[in-house]
Amino acid sequence: MTREERAAKRAQRLKEDIAAKGQELAQGEAQQRADARAKRDRRRQRVGTLAEAAGLLIWDDTTLAGLFQILATLRETPDPVAVLEALVGETSLALTGTAAPAGASLLTSAPTSDSSTVSTRGWKASLLTGGNN
Repeated sequence: MTREERAAKRAQRLKEDIAAKGQELAQGEAQQRADARAKRDRRRQRVGTLAEAAGLLIWDDTTLAGLFQILATLRETPDPVAVLEALVGETSLALTGTAAPAGASLLTSAPTSDSSTVSTRGWKASLLTGGNN
């Protein structure tokens, strides 16, 4: 076997190794995408179950889309639960005309949140108009 033949065989082996590693990489990436998709699907199922348990599925799709659009504006808020508690508290007080009981929490997922430092007027206007006040 000549030097050129050995070099050609070596080059061919290297090309095959590269192709095999590329295939392994593609399989690994495909598995990661499948895992991420499965995780996302489980999360969607949990969120849908929560919405159903809360009775929100009686609303039409437009109302639900608007609700989630408003909730999405709270993504960057440091304490979104406190903002929501303040907004819902003000709205329920305005609708019923009564004072809320002391210590009542509308959202029990964050019992230690303190909404006393949250300016709800700017948020309410922002949420209703879709702006970023």
